[in-house]
Amino acid sequence: MSSSEVETTPPGMVSRSECGVPFSDASVHLRRVLKAHMHGYRAETILKFEGEDSAAVYCVQTGWLAVSKSMANGARQIIDVILPGEIIDPYSANGHTSSVQIEALSYTTIAVVPRAVWSRLEDSDPELRHTETTTIAASLSRMSERMLRLGKGTAESRIAYAMIELCMRLGAIGECNNGAFHLPLTQQGLGDFVGLSAVHVCRTLRRLSRSGIISTEDHMDVVIHDLDALADVAGVDPERLRGEIIVTR
Repeated sequence: MSSSEVETTPPGMVSRSECGVPFSDASVHLRRVLKAHMHGYRAETILKFEGEDSAAVYCVQTGWLAVSKSMANGARQIIDVILPGEIIDPYSANGHTSSVQIEALSYTTIAVVPRAVWSRLEDSDPELRHTETTTIAASLSRMSERMLRLGKGTAESRIAYAMIELCMRLGAIGECNNGAFHLPLTQQGLGDFVGLSAVHVCRTLRRLSRSGIISTEDHMDVVIHDLDALADVAGVDPERLRGEIIVTR
């Protein structure tokens, strides 16, 4: 699928800017701009290719995006996932090309706001600039934690950290209930996120499940049964991590 394959929002779907999450405190003007630039994308749609011209900011309203880099041989590393309420501007240091590929992992509704329009919004709304700054800081914090485990951690610590991070981020937007949440990822996709093969992901999830720490079903419903034990495997302090990666609104 190419970046030109776009759907309109399905009938009855309400964007998060309209239902109050996560842009409930946005100005009337910002809400109008977001609504004017709203698009819907099917799962597996490539919104932006690495190296392609990039002149827009992506404000995710519903659904998940994968931000990735690829090797010449096709090997892929998902460097981040973007959840509802989060913002990504993929341009690189040259100011006009995307440094990453952006793909819809599930059906997503996104305000694709031209960068010039976004810049004017920031100039007129200091709170928006603050929100973007703290969102970027949270993104860097979580990617740093993942990078540490990609370079130095075991398979168990990589997956344990990823599950805790995603559970916390989803909990902040009401999409994780008592440790239960859904990942729109196959085991291969999760492997691309944590730097493991699909086979290694499967074996590691099985070990964590046998220990009673987590359980997974289908593609992919997750339940964290023992957060403290999972945090020990990941090597993190949950409260400190929450303060570093969760943006309070």
